[in-house]
This record gives sequence, C-alpha cells and structure tokens, in this order.
Amino acid sequence: MAHTFSVRENLDQLGKYRYVETECMELMGGWAYTMIDPDIKIGFGRQMFQDSVHADLLGRRIPELKGRSGRHQSITPSDDFVRLLEKIWNNSDELLRMVGLYRIIKPSLVESYRHHLEHLELPADEPTAYILRHIADEEQDHVEWGENIVVRLTAASKREDEADAWQEDLARRLQQSGGVWGEGKTPGTYSFKKIYSYSKLPARDSRWNLMKSPSEFTEKNWSFDTQEGKLHLLHDLLNSEFITVERMGRILSDFPDIPWQMKMDMARQAWDEARHAEIVQRRLEELGGHVGMFPTSCFGWEQDVNRPDPLERLALSNMTFESESCKHLRDWIAKANKTGDARSQQLVEFLLADEVNHVLYGVHWIDELTKNDPERRARVLSYPDQVLAEQHPVGVYFKETINAGNEQRG
Repeated sequence: MAHTFSVRENLDQLGKYRYVETECMELMGGWAYTMIDPDIKIGFGRQMFQDSVHADLLGRRIPELKGRSGRHQSITPSDDFVRLLEKIWNNSDELLRMVGLYRIIKPSLVESYRHHLEHLELPADEPTAYILRHIADEEQDHVEWGENIVVRLTAASKREDEADAWQEDLARRLQQSGGVWGEGKTPGTYSFKKIYSYSKLPARDSRWNLMKSPSEFTEKNWSFDTQEGKLHLLHDLLNSEFITVERMGRILSDFPDIPWQMKMDMARQAWDEARHAEIVQRRLEELGGHVGMFPTSCFGWEQDVNRPDPLERLALSNMTFESESCKHLRDWIAKANKTGDARSQQLVEFLLADEVNHVLYGVHWIDELTKNDPERRARVLSYPDQVLAEQHPVGVYFKETINAGNEQRG
C-alpha cells in the first residue's frame, strides 16, 4: 500500500506551496512595469490574481488541518530554494525571467501538486484534493501560456543557446535546493528584499509615444460622441489600464507585509485592469484605431510608485484618479447611448462596474489601516492635493465631464 500523507505532513507541504504561490505573485507584480511585451503585462495581471487565490485556498485549508499557528501559513522550502528565487528575481532580462518562472518554478509547482495528489488519504482528505486539483490545473495553464511566450521571445531574439544554458543552471540549483518540497532540507530562514530604483516611467514597446515631461501635455476638448474624440479617449484609457496593472503589482511586491485581504484586493484589481486593457484595445481597433496613434502620458506614475506608504498610493490612484475615471466612464456611457453606439456602451458599462470597486478598495483600506492613527490618515488623505496642486494628469477630461453633468441636469 502506497504511503499517504498524515495531517502533519500535509501541513508542512501546504505551507510550502503557499509560500511559493505568494512569491510567484510578488515576482510578477514587481516585474510587470519593466516588461516591454504587452501580452506579458496582461498575463501577469491575470496570473497575479490566480496565484493569490491559490495561496488563499491553501491558507484556508491549513487551519482546518489544525495548523492554527501563523508559522504554518508560510513555510520556506529551504534557504537554497529562496536563493534560487532571488537569482531569478535579480535577472533583468525579459526572456530569462520568463524561462526562470515558466520553465523552472511553476513546472516544479505543478509536479509537486500532482505528486501530492497521488499520496492523499482519501476520502479523509478530499478537501485538500479538491483544492490541489484546481490549483494544479490552473498552474499548468500558466506554464503553457509562459512556454508560448518563451518560444516567441527566443525565436525573435535568436538566443536559444543562452536561454537553454540559463535553464540548465536553474534546474541544477532547483534540484540542489530540494525543490518546492525542500526534500532533504530543513525549512529555510533566508529571505531577500525586492529592491527597486526610482521609476519615472513604466516600460512600453516601440509603438507607444510616451510624453516625457508635463510640459508636453496640452488640454484637448475630446468627447466620446465624436469619432476622433472616442479614439483619443480609448487610446489614453488603454495606457491607463496598463499603468494600473503595473502599480497594483508594485504594491504587492513592494509591501509584502500588508494584510492578506488587501493583497487579494490589489491582485483582483490587477486582473480587472488586465482585462480592461484587452477590452479597450479591441474596441479601439474595431473603430479603426491602433496602439501608438497618439502621444500619451503617464502623469501620476512617478508620484505613485515611488511613495513609501501604500495608502498614499491608493489615495492618489484609487480614490482620486479612479474616482475621476468613474465620472468619465459614466459620461461615455451616456454619449454612447445617445449616439447609438451600443457596442461601446456595453463594454464601458463593464469597465465602470469594476472601477467603482477599485475606488472602494482605496476607501476601505485607508479607513481600516488609519482608524487608530489620525496622523497617518491626515498625511495620506492630503497627498493627492499635494500632487494635483502642481498639475492634474487627467485634466484633459475636465471640460467633457463638466459639460456632461450640465447636459444631464438640463
């Protein structure tokens, strides 16, 4: 009879899986703004959320197995495994990062899940089986998606030998580390900090024409009831959706000690914005537009991702920019309805439904984390005014929104 895992053995492994899932989420979060390929940004947005759900499912199962101590929630497989993650994290090359995550780390997770499923005590441990089957299948989808990206990047750069050598080195290190299970190793104590240099702009591919200075910005009276206005507004929104995937990822990676539910909310917003980018680009192209047809700005990026307090970031971007965005989207819906653009109206209604929740994320977490700290609350809530006193990065929409409000009142 094959060996089956005891409650204690389950606890040890589930804590290790949860650690690795969380690290994968943070790696993608920290990398997203530096990756040039837009498909990678969108994929990262989706997978950050899915990995957060994986970690959450594991975290809920752990106390059901009597693992109520916090130490069971995240167990480092081994110090060498963490050093392997650190080595992958520190590589700045887009292709080699993808090789590390999608040919080494995530495949080893899938293998561990499949092996674990073969050794469960059933039906006693069916709840664990239910969770692991779902996670393993979704991680396999990630691996296949990542492999397609790696093949494309490798073919375009003709760097097969370099990618193969990197993969072989990482595979050797993975084996020496004991893998996700940390076989033959004691749980690790080593950790590394994900450090960033000051960021002025997120990475974009060559199609984009990003404004480098606020002086390049000129206010236009674009309106969603004209073809030109619609193209301008959708094009700007597309860049904004990518920005929000990237800034949510930075919160996840920059602040590993924020409350778990806050991480879930930030990861969910990253997924929402990744979907929005797909939706907006599709509609832009349906209307005859294309990426890069207009200059666009990343105003607010520098003031957001370099702040040391995540709540200041939420006050600026979620409670201010996203709130302003909700006004714009309501105006677009009204104008699409008025002009008979049912396709745009339906898509923008979906965007608005998500954006309202994003504003509420900011409101909730600022309220929750400053309720006993009035000094921090005052500092956080005053931060957007400090930024907007100098310039308003969404000023281009002010006249449109005001006019829409007057029309509705009339």
